[in-house]
Amino acid sequence: MVFLLFGSLLPVLQGMHEKLQLKRERATAFETMFEGAVQMQSESALRGMRTVNGTVYHWQMERHMCVSYDNYQGEPQVICLE
Repeated sequence: MVFLLFGSLLPVLQGMHEKLQLKRERATAFETMFEGAVQMQSESALRGMRTVNGTVYHWQMERHMCVSYDNYQGEPQVICLE
């Protein structure tokens, strides 16, 4: 019973937790994109940053609106809208 719990269920739960965390970070990146667009309209800003739960999201508008951040695993991520 203990082997079943720790051998199969725990890795499944950890995988689910990891996927959920990555989705949360991606959703926050899109929220940051939206807030960046609002700042562009109101303040004519072309770049900015936002910190959420210890993660720093940088947004910038060049040819496209892009958000960059390091995910909780330390891997750099970039999301752009055309």
